[in-house]
Amino acid sequence: MKNEQDDRCESCSKEKTDRIPIRRVVEKIDEAFSRNDLAEAGRLLSFWEGEARALADIHGLLEILSEEIGYFRRTEERTRGLAAVTEAFAIMEEHGLSNSVSGGTIYVNGATTMKAFGKAAEAMPYYRRAKKIFEEKLPPDSYLLAALFNNMASAYAELGEWEKADENYRAAIRILAKSGDNDGEIAVSYVNLAHLYYDRDEKDTRIASLLETAWSYLMSERLPHDGNYAFICSKCAPSFGFFGYFAREEELRRAAESIYERT
Repeated sequence: MKNEQDDRCESCSKEKTDRIPIRRVVEKIDEAFSRNDLAEAGRLLSFWEGEARALADIHGLLEILSEEIGYFRRTEERTRGLAAVTEAFAIMEEHGLSNSVSGGTIYVNGATTMKAFGKAAEAMPYYRRAKKIFEEKLPPDSYLLAALFNNMASAYAELGEWEKADENYRAAIRILAKSGDNDGEIAVSYVNLAHLYYDRDEKDTRIASLLETAWSYLMSERLPHDGNYAFICSKCAPSFGFFGYFAREEELRRAAESIYERT
């Protein structure tokens, strides 16, 4: 039987005993996500949340809550996801941790979970806070800004603000295209643009072109076929099916399954 002590890492004894070993904890959670092992990720989060609370480790707890915000979004647990958002935001405000890049990142993560659970309008002020922080503290081609623009675009689309959504998706693409490492994320942005144009006008002739562009990025030889690629494939597959590209939908599903099976 697995002992709770097994959740601790070899380097724990080298770290301060009044804090959880957050770097290694996040690495182990990321490893679980890369295998699509949500049960293991959830078990790790639950255990280390308890440890952080027992140690009164505010910084560690905030990191765990941030991970849980994304986890509960992925597992579609609305009540727990929104509760994690509320607590994380409160901790940042109470301890003066909000006006930083890491604080901005948590605002983006929390706002995205709020949007996912039907609170797009309530999420917008937090996206704007993050935008202000990032524009003050990051270079204009930062990946974090691209992620923010993509998520803001999705919220604007949810609210029917088509032009702002279009503008933000394209701003994200411009940043992502400056590096050769973001082909998967660019593909997702183009798929989202296709949905945006469809929602505005089902007969928009640009939809097919957007999907072709997305496909070309998904098939890029530069993309490593790792857990992140599997996640992107599984995320894009239903969209290709929605638009009638059933063979491509199946190809993406098989690619994701193959990666998860060998990791």
